Amino acid sequence: MPELAKTQALRILLVEDNPSDVFLLRTALVKAGLSFELMVIPDGEQALQHVDRLCGDGTMTRPDVILLDLNLPKHNGLEVLRVIRNSPALRGVPVAIYTSSDSPEDRSHSTRLGVNCYIVKPSQLKELAKVAGMVSDMGRVARSRSGGAA
Repeated sequence: MPELAKTQALRILLVEDNPSDVFLLRTALVKAGLSFELMVIPDGEQALQHVDRLCGDGTMTRPDVILLDLNLPKHNGLEVLRVIRNSPALRGVPVAIYTSSDSPEDRSHSTRLGVNCYIVKPSQLKELAKVAGMVSDMGRVARSRSGGAA
């Protein structure tokens, strides 16, 4: 984790409609000492619009990691994941499902759509430290594959 903290901030796109979950994740990332920029999108429709803009003229900076809730208003996380995985601009960006669902069907469908990681939202703050570590690891791997600049 320290290697990433010495470089530019990790760009994290979080698609999440629950402000409490956003707060808890942000707190865990700060406590982990991670240097990050967190962009939060509160629903599936806005997430799809953001993906369209990212794929547009190439002027927007793509995220290093995407965390995606499944249970979103307007379009669910699986619909958003499908679009991300079909997007040339985002195909290589690691995506973690970050959800309260521990359903085998959700896990299976997410895997078929190409998710990198499936995280069931922890119920305790100390468990969130593991999530911060996973996010950091995904970002480090993504940057190393892209030569350090995503």
